Amino acid sequence: MHKILLGAASLGMGALLLLPVTPALAAPTGPNDGAGATAPQLSETSLRVATMATQLSRAEPGDLYRDLLTRTDTEALRVAEAISVSNPDVMVLTGMDADQDAVNTFIANYLNSADDDAADVEYAYSYLAVGSSGTQSGADLDGDRIVGGAGDAWGQGAFAEQASTVVLSKYPIDQQDVISVSTLKWSAVTENNLADSQLGGAVASSIPVMHNGLWDIPIEYRGERVHILAAQTEPASSSYDFAAARQHDELKVISDYITGEDYVVADDGSKAAGIEDEHLVLTGALSQRSEFTDDVLQMGKDLGREEALNDSGNFVIPNQGWNVLGQGHVGGAAPQTFQLLPGSTPEAIETSELIWTDVQF
Repeated sequence: MHKILLGAASLGMGALLLLPVTPALAAPTGPNDGAGATAPQLSETSLRVATMATQLSRAEPGDLYRDLLTRTDTEALRVAEAISVSNPDVMVLTGMDADQDAVNTFIANYLNSADDDAADVEYAYSYLAVGSSGTQSGADLDGDRIVGGAGDAWGQGAFAEQASTVVLSKYPIDQQDVISVSTLKWSAVTENNLADSQLGGAVASSIPVMHNGLWDIPIEYRGERVHILAAQTEPASSSYDFAAARQHDELKVISDYITGEDYVVADDGSKAAGIEDEHLVLTGALSQRSEFTDDVLQMGKDLGREEALNDSGNFVIPNQGWNVLGQGHVGGAAPQTFQLLPGSTPEAIETSELIWTDVQF
């Protein structure tokens, strides 16, 4: 596969400037663990990393999988078309249920559908991130005088896998070395803003700082390890009074994970070792609350990127260890026919165009 580099281009769905993927090579690989599907043909010139905020989520476990079986889901078609046009090597989807059956069906029925003329895109590997957003707090966080339900989960999730982060990759993912930071207590963050949250007692001492989580997903690219840092911070639709204070500290945790601050403890108990001198790409829904966009842009500057590519609070930020060869947008307006989650309003729907960046050692 050869890529045409477009600089800071903005592409529509029908753009023909990106050449379609050539036929894949047969090999015993498949989603998640590499067993059972066709291997993708890897890039010859660069690594293309992309992200997109989606509404591939449902109110109940398993519902997304059943909807995707129809092959006609409006949002899945929108996302798949953007992926087909841009053909990323690593695709970070936020707002998607972390359901392996749903992910496999999305790949088979939408990215590799025989029912359309779009170029197929093969992903031999995937990582499904499950964070803290659906974990029950045991308190009445939403103030409805009833304890339980999505409104009282740490991130307003109805179940653990709801509206999480899914990473698709053409390159091997080192599943054993994936690091998840989703249970780190807000109170453990140095110089935190917990006092501004108006939370107290057991809730203040128990609440995770991350709305959902931060994941360090290592892939093997040209014989070297690359860290794909995928994060999903406080959504614009959050109704919690403490959302802004927590968003500020979520970004701090991401930055401090990169530099290796001791207080950043992963879910497995290990302390952040620091990866700022390694090849990394920070991506995902970092600032869907627009008042924090400047904070993320500053984080990009700290990583050596003066102008971080972003769309609707979603970012792709390679650190200074890379040469950036091209970047751009793909996609159109989100459809208006989403199945809304409980408590959501049409104005609170968080989607974005697909954004991509080509990087090279």
